[in-house]
Amino acid sequence: MGAWKNLNQQDVYITTYTAKKSWSTNSGSFGEGIRYYSANSHSLATYDLNPNDLYGGPTSGSNDARYHSPLVYKNLAQMYFQDHDTGSGELAASSSFDTYKESSINTGSRAIRNQAFLYSIPRNRVGTHIEPGSITIGDDVLYLSGSFVSGGYVAESQKIFDDSEGGLRENSTSGSMVGSVVYSHGQIIVTEGEANTFLRNFPNQDINWKSNVPIYTYNYTVKLSDYEFNFTQNPSALTGSDNRLRNNITGSSFQPYITTVGLYNDSNELIAVAKLGKSLPKSRNTETTIQVKLDI
Repeated sequence: MGAWKNLNQQDVYITTYTAKKSWSTNSGSFGEGIRYYSANSHSLATYDLNPNDLYGGPTSGSNDARYHSPLVYKNLAQMYFQDHDTGSGELAASSSFDTYKESSINTGSRAIRNQAFLYSIPRNRVGTHIEPGSITIGDDVLYLSGSFVSGGYVAESQKIFDDSEGGLRENSTSGSMVGSVVYSHGQIIVTEGEANTFLRNFPNQDINWKSNVPIYTYNYTVKLSDYEFNFTQNPSALTGSDNRLRNNITGSSFQPYITTVGLYNDSNELIAVAKLGKSLPKSRNTETTIQVKLDI
């Protein structure tokens, strides 16, 4: 059985820390809720669903949706590439658009061509943002040394790396720019040349990244004065038909032990249980403080 004690507002406070979790998915079992989209700049006055513009957008490897590639292109251009010079990739000096530029350093062109390829990582796999520099795409990914065809060209092994400044590069973090990443949105956008062409044809690639997930810790400070909780309410301590305390626990030397702390809401509903590492004897001479931490 237990004893009750009300906690005051100053007895409860919240702290937070950020957990960096590594994620990966591979071409054999493409998953983690990642979706991929091909984007094309087809010009349509009305957004008629032309069958030639429809593509499947798989989640965890299944074709469970259809999307309109020109609309994907227009969304990408509006959100992330508006007012970027298509040559230099730099953002215009004055702009009314927030294109979520990831760095003040001009690491390379941020321009969208006539086509793009998008990996969209879900929020529950991103947290607040992707850790800059943690993205790699491909494990011995094959790009062709000329215009893409299904065969007949000598292939070379390459991977795509995140340069920590919002750029995607081939071979290494200092290689040629092939796209952009928006860390806070979980958007990986490949826009250039053979990398774009290859992924549009072979989207199921090894992808690795780290998420930043805030962990909120609720800290409850339970303070017991020396004169509180000095008697046990354990049924085994009672004897006789009138439930008298046994003789061996009525003396001044008796100390009850604390093993568990339960947290209740205002409706007296149990919401959490904390177990002490070992039984704690309740002191009659000094204040006892128990710190309960609950991660959410």
